[in-house]
Amino acid sequence: MSDQPKFSKKLLPEAEDLVIRALVPREDGSGYSPLSFTRERIDYVTEISAGVAGIALKNGLRFAVAMDYAALEEKIYFADLRSEPLLDLRDKTGPAAAPQEVPALSQVFADAAAAPSNLPMVDKPLKIAVFVRQSEQQNFKMAIFTDSEIDWAKVDGFDGKNGKATKLPLLIGKGPFGETTMVIDMPRAAFMEIYNKAKMEGKSSIDLRDWTRRRDPEGAKPPAP
Repeated sequence: MSDQPKFSKKLLPEAEDLVIRALVPREDGSGYSPLSFTRERIDYVTEISAGVAGIALKNGLRFAVAMDYAALEEKIYFADLRSEPLLDLRDKTGPAAAPQEVPALSQVFADAAAAPSNLPMVDKPLKIAVFVRQSEQQNFKMAIFTDSEIDWAKVDGFDGKNGKATKLPLLIGKGPFGETTMVIDMPRAAFMEIYNKAKMEGKSSIDLRDWTRRRDPEGAKPPAP
């Protein structure tokens, strides 16, 4: 019988943060120990070499992961907690990634500053597609808007009964339910990470409809037709 803990369907909507498992080096250098931690304990993720990334925790612990940096970033920061509340990296850490040293943050910044950038330096309009949830309801409607319509100084995250969500105040116009602030079922940190990355890369659109579409919490009744 497997001794792996099960994440039941009932618990999935209640997950507040991603749980990560890894094998990390022991302080005495005698080997590796399993460690579980939440995503919020991560200080930064960086690339070490081709196919090898590194995770640094806020307590100073750093360890290598035998994964491409972009793939690891997506697994950690863009996970859907309702369907993927656990990220098990034990088969990609410890002996699988040794010997690799994770650079300190000061070195990461120094390398980034020294590297030439090919990213466009143009603030072009960004079109965003999401599903908006009616406030305090289980009604969802698709919305497509440009980032110039959002009051970014007032974008805020909150904990709702569907999990972590984000409020997007509008500078002009109204949302699909006639509101001046749109609510999307997506953590503010994840939304801002994707938005900022898209702006930096000069993209013209991002599609977040799959992330923000209706996913009923346990026992919720469907909206009236």
